[in-house]
Amino acid sequence: MIIQTTEKWIENHGLRTASKDIQRPWGAFWHIRPDDTALFLKLFFPEYALSSTKSSLISPKILLVLPGQRLSLQLHHRRAECWTVLQGPVRIVLGDQEHTVYSPKQVTIPVDTPHRLVGLEKPGLVSEIWIHEDPENPSTEEDIERLEDDYQRK
Repeated sequence: MIIQTTEKWIENHGLRTASKDIQRPWGAFWHIRPDDTALFLKLFFPEYALSSTKSSLISPKILLVLPGQRLSLQLHHRRAECWTVLQGPVRIVLGDQEHTVYSPKQVTIPVDTPHRLVGLEKPGLVSEIWIHEDPENPSTEEDIERLEDDYQRK
């Protein structure tokens, strides 16, 4: 039910998905179509200036983390990330710090920084942008180094 509600929420914001994974053990994610990047930024990252030269360096995404679940402690070598908590609270681990974060708080995750998103008592909804370091070699879902994982993924 929460998956369908989230998909309707995305649609009601005028956003279209390019791909999704609703089978993650911790919840789900939706990649937003690249041609909806400007709207996504206007809705969730209004202070982030989008120029035509930067548009290929950004990938928008919505994350849903279920109560009591958590993403792997991970880092990325080819992208930084910026998250806006839309619904929470959620717990965010960033480096050696851990914080409970409420909507509409924004968090920036530099390249090569260990991080994790944790669901608390309610489903957490987070908008995310990937900021690719190199447009010639953009980050993908494979650009992930898992340091710890509750689901024994590599």
